[in-house]
Amino acid sequence: MSSAAASRGRPTIRRGFAPALLLPIVIVAAGIAVGGALIGCPGTAWAQAGAAGDTYSDPLAFFRLDPEARNLPLTVDYRGEGDSRLVSCRMLLMGSEEIYVRSATVATIFKASRFWQGTLRRLTLQIQERTFRLTANSRLVSDGQNETLLPTPVLAIDGDLWLPMSFLVRVVGPAVRQVVLWDREGRRLAIGSVEYSVTRLRVERLTRATAVHIFCTQPLSFRADSPEPGYVQLKIYNGEVDPVAVGRSGRSGLVESVRSRQFNDHAMIYLRTDDLVGSFRTYTRQEGREIVLVLEEEQIAALPEPVPRGRANLMVDLGPMDVTRSIDVRTVVVDPGHGGSDVGTVGHNRTYEKNVNLEVAKRLKRLLERQGFGVVMTRDDDRHVALAERAEIANNAGGDCFISLHCNAWYNDGAKGVETYFLSPAKSDWSQSVEATENQAGAQTDDVDFIVWELVQNRFISSSSDLAEVVQRSVSERLDVTDRGVRQAGFRVLVGAFMPAVLVEMGFLSNPGEERRLGRSSYQQDIAEAIAEAVVEFRDRYNRAVAADDADGARTPDSRPDNDYEYDEGGR
Repeated sequence: MSSAAASRGRPTIRRGFAPALLLPIVIVAAGIAVGGALIGCPGTAWAQAGAAGDTYSDPLAFFRLDPEARNLPLTVDYRGEGDSRLVSCRMLLMGSEEIYVRSATVATIFKASRFWQGTLRRLTLQIQERTFRLTANSRLVSDGQNETLLPTPVLAIDGDLWLPMSFLVRVVGPAVRQVVLWDREGRRLAIGSVEYSVTRLRVERLTRATAVHIFCTQPLSFRADSPEPGYVQLKIYNGEVDPVAVGRSGRSGLVESVRSRQFNDHAMIYLRTDDLVGSFRTYTRQEGREIVLVLEEEQIAALPEPVPRGRANLMVDLGPMDVTRSIDVRTVVVDPGHGGSDVGTVGHNRTYEKNVNLEVAKRLKRLLERQGFGVVMTRDDDRHVALAERAEIANNAGGDCFISLHCNAWYNDGAKGVETYFLSPAKSDWSQSVEATENQAGAQTDDVDFIVWELVQNRFISSSSDLAEVVQRSVSERLDVTDRGVRQAGFRVLVGAFMPAVLVEMGFLSNPGEERRLGRSSYQQDIAEAIAEAVVEFRDRYNRAVAADDADGARTPDSRPDNDYEYDEGGR
């Protein structure tokens, strides 16, 4: 995290600073709105934030209350019901176009219940099975599972809390699994059931293979693996799966059954396969909107000679192999985040992120070299290296995978755990917050989404998600820390690296306990060993795939003659 993190969604935590969010006046980040004027707290970077109209590029830029704010009409459309209602809203902040709605109105719209704690100035909002907690003059929202930092704060006016539209669109909608669409120009709010992005499945039987086509409404990142013999599973990041259209119970080709399950930030599709399946591969069509999983029969050689009496070496069947792409992992690029004047985040006890990143990177380098890898460091001392230059170093060195090391931070010092990112447009609020922070040290990132979707078609998005999953599992299990999962975001440092690339947030320096551990050399060694083990596993997995790919003679649907297969369609 860069030294400017305080203006990008996560604070630089320094000794002696105590946020004054509980005073009974309107607190505006490090400034206090009094009588329409914004007064900054001297000596903090936050005091300089807040140029009018800059809320979204700088999440900590709050604005003055508009004393002349008036009620505006807002139309709420209930999709699928053909019903609509007219309610009131206001633009409460000067210099901001954020629309605010009374909490009483929100409760009516979503058929929610409210509970107000006057002493704490806290509102509890119960919508369906989810409980949201909001505090007057704070941007932090909790739903019991996640915490979200809104672009603008909740405001207490006229005896009620006024909630920003971003809370309804970015927090409530995804949490209660409803579509919440905001038309700013027409001032219309549309609410309806979830629109599925994974909509249909088709099974295609080939001569010695079966192709499973999964249709999506937009390009989605995915990862395929086989947890055990007879099963292949597909993880689709940010996908919303239609369980009826995608599931099937009847056998077709090498597929015995298909079922799906929806998670908070991804969809899983589980395939029960024939025992003959020895490998699989994936690719995309229709500009990434169609995912194709090809199951291939194992090539059976002549019967082996009988095993002699005595000791025998047994090979354990680990399930079908992914032979989608051949990656010979020999050179690993290790990127210690930040450096020089860019210190990253700073813990309560003055632990500098840049130093932790470098120490872990040096240890990781030694461990990987012992395993026979060539290792390239983007920096090996305390100096600043631009984000674009880091990717250039990786490419010029002929790297086969790229690992960027960072430490996390959050306003709530209880936040803890490890998370691993791979390159894709940030979807969740948390991913966007982390992305914005890590990207500040480099060039503007307005073009990140465009660059990412150019890269989605190449082979590194899938293998990057593979590497991220392996690293995340290894680190969280070995260190016995909170597993915050694999996420996707548009990190600038990963954009230019033409190889499998991940960014590892090794822990929270904002958490006193994790800060102490991250500062210990023994814990840094544990992290390095966990990542090194993950790289070895990643290499072995792909070496196994390379060997299978060399010996594989099965054809994919694109290469077969027209009369060389039978066709069977499932789903809707």
